[in-house]
Amino acid sequence: MTDELRPGQAEMSRLTTTLRIAGESASVVSMQAGYHRQAVWRGPDPVANGDPRLQVDFSSGSALLYADRAQRQQVGERLGNTLRLWSQEYRIHRQWLWPKLLFTVTVGERTVLRVRERFGRNGGARVFDTHSDATLDPVVTLALLLLEGRPHKMGLGRGDTSP
Repeated sequence: MTDELRPGQAEMSRLTTTLRIAGESASVVSMQAGYHRQAVWRGPDPVANGDPRLQVDFSSGSALLYADRAQRQQVGERLGNTLRLWSQEYRIHRQWLWPKLLFTVTVGERTVLRVRERFGRNGGARVFDTHSDATLDPVVTLALLLLEGRPHKMGLGRGDTSP
């Protein structure tokens, strides 16, 4: 990892995803917001923060991203390994997908995010070590994790029989 990337950690389960970045007191939280949808809030308490900042919608077959307002304004989409979000283009490079997720994200020639999944002690959660550019919005970081981590396809844990 390079010095310009800041370390962080994310823990993902089907119901909640939290990203905390070292040196920052704020966290970013994502929770399910309907069938195959994840809403992302900036801050640890979604109830106190009002409307989510972003909604990732997996239900159409390709991921679409919306500013979660009444108008549901589309602010991004994923096409293959390219994510366009708020007028910025991110390129996702997968090094490994199974059994652990490992990927980097670039903007032009510059790496802005590196993610490595490691197995947590708890069977119901996935843990990711992240290294992100200091200028990368934590909401974007979490959106990129959601797109690759695919929480909408995860089961609720052992013994769960629901789809």
